[in-house]
Amino acid sequence: TMKYVLLALAVVAGTLQLSHAFSREAAKEMLHDYRIKNQNFHIDSLETIVTELEEELENLGDAPDHDTIAALKARIRNLEGTGCDEDHVQCGGDVPECISPLFVCDGQDDCKNGRDEDDDVCSMDPVAVGTTYTGITSWSDCVLHDPHMTVITITAFERPPAYTARVYVRAVISFEVDEDSHLVQSYSAKGYWDFGHHRLNLIPQDSTQGGGHGVSCHFNLGNHNEADCKIGLVTSKHQCAAFHAKKV
Repeated sequence: TMKYVLLALAVVAGTLQLSHAFSREAAKEMLHDYRIKNQNFHIDSLETIVTELEEELENLGDAPDHDTIAALKARIRNLEGTGCDEDHVQCGGDVPECISPLFVCDGQDDCKNGRDEDDDVCSMDPVAVGTTYTGITSWSDCVLHDPHMTVITITAFERPPAYTARVYVRAVISFEVDEDSHLVQSYSAKGYWDFGHHRLNLIPQDSTQGGGHGVSCHFNLGNHNEADCKIGLVTSKHQCAAFHAKKV
């Protein structure tokens, strides 16, 4: 009897071992299948997210171009200020730095980021011969005058090798004297382009012309195609009028 009992126990033990082995293999297979299904589900979810993002980007339209970004940065600078006094200009970049405008476009990097010698900063485009700017002028003081068109045309320039921070220019300034008859008055002007301040300053060549008024155009809008211009008395620099100039 004892012999049969031992034999029965041995059979039960073997059966349990086979059952345990079978369960482990089955569990491994089930776990493998679960992982694959989970990965497939994750991939499907990622594809859905990517598709949604692509659709959102398409709805946003084209990315802003360089000119648009430059214009936005210029507007921010105009609102915040440069942090430099009138006798210095801002280098820009992450670390604010002020330098003398006399060091701008002199052939040597004076800004740590080298922006004072940047091709765009040192461009001669604003004062190229034949360049013309126009704008509707509104007077606020000095003389009574209806709004009228003002035209500035660059006729000559000179950039002395020993003083490259400025370009000396000649120009013709024209404006309507009578809007109804379109009578136009013109006079010759002289002045300079200031690379550091991005400013064109002009005064009459003959002090008896132009009503004693000078013109200062600040290219503070992130490009060389438009500027905020002021007309003022040459003697006192008192502002009399203003216009927004655009290159034509």
